[in-house]
Amino acid sequence: FALVFPILFLLVAGIIQFGLIFWSQNTLTQIARDTGRWAATQQADCSVGNQATAIANVVTTANSIAAQSSLLGYTTGSWTQSNVVVTYQTINGSCPPADNSEVSYITIVIHHQIPIFFPAVPGNGNLTTSTQFRMEPAP
Repeated sequence: FALVFPILFLLVAGIIQFGLIFWSQNTLTQIARDTGRWAATQQADCSVGNQATAIANVVTTANSIAAQSSLLGYTTGSWTQSNVVVTYQTINGSCPPADNSEVSYITIVIHHQIPIFFPAVPGNGNLTTSTQFRMEPAP
């Protein structure tokens, strides 16, 4: 028992830590997708000079969605524009697009740190996910 228990304990601890990381990554990805879906349907003015307000609204929405989720290590309202990076890309036309012939995208990248109790985990608990959605034109 004295020889087997430490090895068994390390194996079980590694499995639990991997499961927590996997669960957190899936939850983080779902938060990014839900935020992206919301942002793609908004008719916020995302032209070059007016992006600050639109980005702040996306960060607020990401915080709101994360607060309702079961994301490990998240505290309510803790994400800022350094954690939630929002970029708008206009291929042709305006942002937001006026009709279906204009193409604009919103890309959201979320960085999050989860607690690590097993020190042999690579990446030190830093998780990142991204999503990109084509913005919807005004009705």
